[in-house]
Amino acid sequence: MADRMPPSMVLPFEFHALFDWMEANGFLMPSEAYPGDRLGLLGTEDDVQSDRVTAILFRVATGEQARSNGRDWFGEIVPNIEERLVPFARTGGDGSCAAFWLDDEGCQQIVHLGSEGLVCRLGRTPLDFLRLLAIGYEEISGDGLGAPGEPPRDTLRNEAYRAWLAERFAVPVPRTAAEILGEVPDALAETSSDPFWRWVREQQDGAA
Repeated sequence: MADRMPPSMVLPFEFHALFDWMEANGFLMPSEAYPGDRLGLLGTEDDVQSDRVTAILFRVATGEQARSNGRDWFGEIVPNIEERLVPFARTGGDGSCAAFWLDDEGCQQIVHLGSEGLVCRLGRTPLDFLRLLAIGYEEISGDGLGAPGEPPRDTLRNEAYRAWLAERFAVPVPRTAAEILGEVPDALAETSSDPFWRWVREQQDGAA
């Protein structure tokens, strides 16, 4: 996965640790859509099917796939979009994804691209994102972002992942997504302080 990152970006060391943990515990499964690739999970396939872990599938997009995804969002308005926006995980059954984003100041951040237009930053640091996953929402793109002020219905989800996160990074897990994300702009928002929301709107307004 690290080898697919463009020269403008790096795979955060926290993600290296996460992927090593997935591999050590057998939480990687073959991808039917991308033969030869493996998808990273927060548990076994049975855990995912039984709703015992958050439904997220890790797979860093190739340059060609990142370019195609970026053009679906912005057309040709952002040159070399594959160097600015790289999807790395499917966050919901609706096709929403999490991505690495290089902002206009050259800072690499983690963001959400929702299939219904919901876009936002997913924390200020890679560790914020890992803490967000540990809360235990069914999906990040669903109840995690749709009602960020509400705790998940199942507080026992992601037990193995939470234990690893506490041991590896010694960080607390918040009760709700809002404790990390603040206010999440919905798809119909007309204004927001979220930096990624503002950048997306600027690009889309320029393409109009």
